[in-house]
Amino acid sequence: MERIVANAFASPSVVMIGNFDGVHLGHQALIQHAKTIASGHGWRIIALTFDPHPAMVLRSVPPEHFLITPTDVKLYWLEQFGVEFVKILPFDRQLAAVPALPFLAHEVKAALNAHAVVVGFNFTFGAQGAGRAETLIEWGRLNGTIVDVVEPVEGDHSAQVVSSSAIRQDIQAGQIGTANERLGHPFVVMGPVQHGDGRGRTIGVPTLNVGVPSCQIMPPYGVYAGFLRGTDGSRYAAVANWGVRPTFGQSLPVLEIHVLDKILDDWYGHRVSFDFIEHVRAEQKFDGVDALIRQIQKDIEKARQLLT
Repeated sequence: MERIVANAFASPSVVMIGNFDGVHLGHQALIQHAKTIASGHGWRIIALTFDPHPAMVLRSVPPEHFLITPTDVKLYWLEQFGVEFVKILPFDRQLAAVPALPFLAHEVKAALNAHAVVVGFNFTFGAQGAGRAETLIEWGRLNGTIVDVVEPVEGDHSAQVVSSSAIRQDIQAGQIGTANERLGHPFVVMGPVQHGDGRGRTIGVPTLNVGVPSCQIMPPYGVYAGFLRGTDGSRYAAVANWGVRPTFGQSLPVLEIHVLDKILDDWYGHRVSFDFIEHVRAEQKFDGVDALIRQIQKDIEKARQLLT
């Protein structure tokens, strides 16, 4: 994937506009519609998105623990689902004040050579959110631009419309399976392997400490089954503890990952991902190290069963 940094895009394009936080099933529906249009005309696909998230600017949402997919994770999933190019617009109050039609004329038509635009059913844009799907459809008619407004998508086992806000609620409640269903892919944390205190190795359960971006939403403290992925494409079944390790009196949360049935080489400094698949149990304080070790062995067995 390529981030667009030039002011103009030469090839005719199909532009999808949105925050794409989560790159969930609804966003994937937009991508599929864009692919259908693009393949029929030989055009390129572009995702036009924003950083920071507009809610952080317009609604003063705190930047900590909000995003489902920080920028690097968002770009990863967009690429996985077939998006060729991404343009990230810096979002501030100056951009927010641009009226809807000038925004379309400059940022979409002129800058990206849009011959088609794809948005979600609840898409709003321009100053004070005055631009709606109807605005876009009329603009497309007058400018000879195809406009496709994608209808809402529901989860497989829920009548609730798939949305980033619903997925955030799932993650905060520890409902990882439900969140993953609505995402259409695992909830992922991506970060560098950092040096820890080495305590896991001393008790026979070596772990990798992965740095969690402060902007990313996280589930409740606890133990989770999932998969560790390296940048080389390697993938290992694993169990992770996200929390403050109360048995040892920690105060800052840490994501510790233990790979099942595999001893890894030195991965310090490497960038890795952890796919959260299922919640195993809540974090708890134990009377001592021996009790903790016994519980960890139970966690490992349960994680192995969940991931089989």
